[in-house]
Amino acid sequence: MHMPSSFPLPPLPGGETRHAAQACLAALAPAPGLPPAHASPRRALGAMAGRLKQGGAMVARMCLGESPSADGDAWALGASAGAWSLRYRHGAMQGEKPLLYLCSPASLPALRGVLAESGERGIVCNDAETQASRWHKGVQPALPAWLVAQHNCTPFDPANGEEVRAILRAALETLYVARQPGYFYLATHDEDAGDSTVAAPLSAADAAAAGLGMYRVSPPGAAPCRVRLCGAGRMLAVVADAARLLEEDWGIVAQVWSCPSYTRLARDAQAAEQWNCRHPRAVPRLAHVQRCLDGSAAPVIAVTAYGQHIAGQIGAYVRGRFLAIGADTRMETSAPWLAVTALKALADDGALPVQLVDDALRRYALL
Repeated sequence: MHMPSSFPLPPLPGGETRHAAQACLAALAPAPGLPPAHASPRRALGAMAGRLKQGGAMVARMCLGESPSADGDAWALGASAGAWSLRYRHGAMQGEKPLLYLCSPASLPALRGVLAESGERGIVCNDAETQASRWHKGVQPALPAWLVAQHNCTPFDPANGEEVRAILRAALETLYVARQPGYFYLATHDEDAGDSTVAAPLSAADAAAAGLGMYRVSPPGAAPCRVRLCGAGRMLAVVADAARLLEEDWGIVAQVWSCPSYTRLARDAQAAEQWNCRHPRAVPRLAHVQRCLDGSAAPVIAVTAYGQHIAGQIGAYVRGRFLAIGADTRMETSAPWLAVTALKALADDGALPVQLVDDALRRYALL
């Protein structure tokens, strides 16, 4: 999607832009009163929005006809977004301030309306997943597919509040410190992650890796890993449950990776591939997904609550057998099914007897 004609360029850069961005980054530091790491992305964003506003960010809420939230956080704002277009009018001389846009578009036309209001800048947070819907993730399938094709958009599907904090920091650094064009998009759900395995506080390195698209959740162990399980958003808890089934029931160690942005991983890998092709004599660049997964040829199973193609974007850059599972695949995205899928991948590689797959199907009553 091109920048609408009324918003040809973002506001001119200035010292106040960087100052506001730095203040917002400081506001995201861990502090009393903010939700814990296991809080849902929606709850975390609602609390962090107030801190960002104090840091100088603009927080807008577009209510597309739905009932306002009653949870007392920033999602309950009833402000109209129309006034924000003045900030992005052609020739605006004031410095740009970070923009956090809270909205609930379930269709592509509704999202495009939001982007027209925001000037395709800022951090667009969609909580359509929290609304009753007949669509997976609360949005029409065309919406996530369209976002993948928009190179000025960096889409994320965070699993918990800790990932939200990391992604917001990455967005602030990218958009308002480095002054890169475009916008970040966050899909937000409202289920707290009670499992400390998938919602522990992130180290600085893991937070930076989350902003790049993926980081390792499961701690290193003495036993060698047999399979890698990747999940995004709500699916992270499901793949963690599948990893537990594999270890407890079958003695198979699985690594668990959170992948809040399969799209960012794929674009980074494509950029590295293009750079290596243009510089054949230079030291090859390694994409983030390759740095994470190239240490082993164990099968990789990537899971998303969107369509299978979202997770499938990283398949070309993964060593070993790769399977992508999404809401449009015939297999259920449940922990038992994912455990069976992992066993079948290992059996196909000759790493264990096929009989174990039959045993698992019967054990989990999946026949």
